[in-house]
Amino acid sequence: MFKFIFILFQIVIYLSIVLYLVSNSFLVSFDIGDLTYTFSSNLLVIASIFFIIIIILLNFIYFKTKFSFQKYSYKKQLNKTKKGYQFFVEAMIALSNKDNKTAIISAKKMKGLLKDDTSLNLLLQSEILKVEKKSDDLNNIYDLMIKNNQTKTLGYRGLMEQSLNQQDYHHAFIYGEKLFSLNPKIDKLYETLINIIAKTRNWNQAIFITDKAYANKIIKKETANENKSIALFEIAKIKKDSDVNEALRLIEKAISMRKYFAPYIKLYIQILFKNNQLNKIQNVLKKYWNEIPSSALRLSITDILKENKINEISFIKNIISKNQNSEESKKLLIDFAIYLNQWSLAREQIKGLIGSNPSREICFFMSEIELGEHNDIQKSEGWKLRANNAELDYYWVCKITNNPQKNWSALSEHGHFNSLEWRQPKMLRTI
Repeated sequence: MFKFIFILFQIVIYLSIVLYLVSNSFLVSFDIGDLTYTFSSNLLVIASIFFIIIIILLNFIYFKTKFSFQKYSYKKQLNKTKKGYQFFVEAMIALSNKDNKTAIISAKKMKGLLKDDTSLNLLLQSEILKVEKKSDDLNNIYDLMIKNNQTKTLGYRGLMEQSLNQQDYHHAFIYGEKLFSLNPKIDKLYETLINIIAKTRNWNQAIFITDKAYANKIIKKETANENKSIALFEIAKIKKDSDVNEALRLIEKAISMRKYFAPYIKLYIQILFKNNQLNKIQNVLKKYWNEIPSSALRLSITDILKENKINEISFIKNIISKNQNSEESKKLLIDFAIYLNQWSLAREQIKGLIGSNPSREICFFMSEIELGEHNDIQKSEGWKLRANNAELDYYWVCKITNNPQKNWSALSEHGHFNSLEWRQPKMLRTI
């Protein structure tokens, strides 16, 4: 509205000036050589008005023509871009249908129409080369993609996946780390990185990446503590042969993050044995056994005490003194009674555990007792046969492959990070 009023005001001013000049006309004279030219000022006013009108018309025609050409050029470019995107869509559909020939033809047509859209061309080329399994050419495309700000993350992700396919975990981690620094919230990136780190055993880096993931709210505190505790456990295993005190500090920190986890307690006891701290071993075992007398902890205790030739039943009785009537406490005592040939103690403790449907473990205990106490081969074999029909024992079972293994490890035997659960396997395999 203000603009319109301003223009109207200008027109009124111009008309006022013209009317004033017309109503107050005068003669204008000038000499050219010997000749004198005289004319009315009105003629000069009319000529000026005419000249202004011509200028306005020429200006209007120029901009109108220029706009028409621009509109035509823009429309032509728009149609060209639309066709380019159509060929891109056709190529992607062809790829999903595994029609490589159509995909390549459509990609070439798209490239001709969208020469300036480097990122889209690189994306389509990478998808085609991925289907064609041309690794070297695909790596070259990914190298070009990381030089383009729009496709940088896709380039690093592609190079990481290529390295993983070739089991080149060193380079996979380098590309994954760069990708993580660009965008740590990419779906499943943290999980992929932590698996790569586990394979390369770069445990200090695992702690750093986990802290960063937690800071970016990618993982919960429980997951962060669990994964960091695994890294600390692995570093403690390495340090136990060179720096016992540092190894103890690390494993104690790991246990504080994942309380009562049997494999950590087992390593803790191993380090204490290495440091000849027998009294502390008994106190530590008693403390954790009082808290949670689990089958996983029992088997860990059994393995490590037998390895270190603990031959006193009183040592075991002291550990289980506060919960000696629990099933796991009795099993621990039975196991060591058999180990130390104290058959009457073993038979006394097992009485209340047999029942009508004894577990496989109880059947094997009874088999050893019958053979060891009375040398009754027939009864011993009978208990072994009964064990075959009993429920499966607990093992460390990979939740991804369902394969059981005897000992816990950060990586399962099939290479999966932190995938082992203490449970009965769905089917028994050879351990």
